[in-house]
Amino acid sequence: MCKIRGLVLSLFCLVAVGHAAVIPPFFVDSVVAIGHNEQNSVGSPTWVTEASGFLYGYLIQDDPDPVKRFYEVYLITNRHRHVIQNHATVFVRLNSKQPSGQGQVFDAPVIGEHGASSWFAHGDPNVDIAGVRIDWKLLQDRGIDFAFMTSDTNAADTKKMAEIGVSAGDSVFVLGFPMNLAGQQRNYVIVRPGAIARVSDLIESAAPILLIDSHVFPGNSGGPVILQPSAIAIEGTKRNHTAYLLGVVKSFIPYVDVAISPQTQRARVTFEENSGLAEVVPIDRINEAIEAWRDSLPPSLPAPLKPAPEKR
Repeated sequence: MCKIRGLVLSLFCLVAVGHAAVIPPFFVDSVVAIGHNEQNSVGSPTWVTEASGFLYGYLIQDDPDPVKRFYEVYLITNRHRHVIQNHATVFVRLNSKQPSGQGQVFDAPVIGEHGASSWFAHGDPNVDIAGVRIDWKLLQDRGIDFAFMTSDTNAADTKKMAEIGVSAGDSVFVLGFPMNLAGQQRNYVIVRPGAIARVSDLIESAAPILLIDSHVFPGNSGGPVILQPSAIAIEGTKRNHTAYLLGVVKSFIPYVDVAISPQTQRARVTFEENSGLAEVVPIDRINEAIEAWRDSLPPSLPAPLKPAPEKR
């Protein structure tokens, strides 16, 4: 089990991964569904998934001994479009520790008392990142089965990507809940394969995002992208034996085709399709947003995640 102090966690437990696994199970357990309950035709609540998110442990006290490292835990997702913007409250569903138990819904107000918000975003409005520090003790007390990916050992920022030799063609996994496919009773993460389409411009600071070749759909927004470990590498390149969190799904890149009128030679109809390429916000931007928030607000600020009121 993991040692706990205050609002931070100290991990001294190692997750055993079967020899056939390529994603650590706790990576999958870190992913959460963001959405809302609505009444179905018979008046029962039905969960509707709008986006994905994940729990991220930000290292605040380092130590050579992993037992003495401490983390603050944050819920990370997108800010723009349907995830945070235009919402007064964000509803998050997490799984119970009981395998057959129903998922529990918590709310994290975007607009708090006196207009204040405990959610934060990156200082650059073009960076599609939002986060909120969570109350891990509340989740424990409510019997929630949760885990988190850590900033120091599980994540690879651009510096780390260059160090381990991440390159175009490397395999990745996209975790999340596309097309409202989260499950009605509890979360069941969908894992989709893909590959890095372009990364050298990000590593060289010539571009702000990572491009992957993977179909993402509504509901994937805010979900994590994981580098797949591999024991195979061509001569002169590095082999990576570790799965790393690379970033956050932003959106797919659309392919736009235009139908031209043969009579007027003007555009009549525009068709937009999923190109199969997707933009990923790198880990660097998550760390920057957390650091700026911690510098600007008291560390003792109460965490806003609390049980959502039950609908009658």
